[in-house]
Amino acid sequence: MSKRPGANKENLEETRRVFLDIARKEFCEHGYAGASTSRIVEKSGMARGSLYYHFGDKGGLFHAVYEEAMNETLKHVSAIMDAKEDPWDALIAGSNAFLDLCMKDEFRKIALIESQAAISFKDRLIIHEATLLGKLRTLIPALLERGYFPGHTPNTIVIFIFGILGEIGRAFDSSQDIKQDREAYGHAYEQSLSKMISA
Repeated sequence: MSKRPGANKENLEETRRVFLDIARKEFCEHGYAGASTSRIVEKSGMARGSLYYHFGDKGGLFHAVYEEAMNETLKHVSAIMDAKEDPWDALIAGSNAFLDLCMKDEFRKIALIESQAAISFKDRLIIHEATLLGKLRTLIPALLERGYFPGHTPNTIVIFIFGILGEIGRAFDSSQDIKQDREAYGHAYEQSLSKMISA
């Protein structure tokens, strides 16, 4: 099988796109530890040097896949949140949108499971602050102005919400009935927040 040409001005973005699409499926199917750059290169039809040129190594490739997934998630969740006028409705709608994404195997594996092994907490936090955490932080002042979450600092609220949503999403990975668990966990999450807003 002949190799496609490596990176150049004409095919630079196309080459990167091919690797990202194949890698996302590879990481989802085999996990970070079991993923093979050899398989990715073979499926891509590209030269191995092209992968190194764009991403450096397997870690760099996963980082790019994860960052892209988080940016896609931000776009999706933001569109839903921004459609709500009331900040509380926006928070609940955004939370539900995120949990719905967590029900999808590919998203959950990349965003919540394999990322913890592949990317340091510090590096994940940088990506989070530029995406979902950052979006959440923009919403908190409006909630505090309305008297929600009394006695809590903005950072406490953000970390609590972000942390519990992530743990719920990870819990779906061992669900026997993911739809039932989605309903149960979602209900418990909203109840917990409701108690915090008037505590």
